Amino acid sequence: MRLVDRLLAEATALGFRQMIAVIGDSAQIASIAMHRAAGFRMVGTFEAVGFKFDRWLDTVLMQRPLGPGASAAPNGRGETYEVIFNSPPG
Repeated sequence: MRLVDRLLAEATALGFRQMIAVIGDSAQIASIAMHRAAGFRMVGTFEAVGFKFDRWLDTVLMQRPLGPGASAAPNGRGETYEVIFNSPPG
C-alpha cells in the first residue's frame, strides 16, 4: 500500500471529509500524477509565489473528497480539524 493510500484510508476512518494537497512546484509532474491517480482533482494554481534556484515556482492545489465528502452534513459538533503532512524539503 502506498503512503498516500494509507493516509487517505486513515483520514476517512477518522471522519475527515476532504483531503487537500499543496504541491510546491508545478513542474513536479510525478507528484501531480500520483495525486491524480489517487483521486485528487486540480482546484487551482498560485502562479510565481516562490523563488528557488533562480526560478519562480507555482504552487498547485488539489482536492479529494473522503467518505461522503460534501454530499451529506457532518455528524457531531462540527469541530474543525487541521492535519498537516509535509514532505521533506528538496
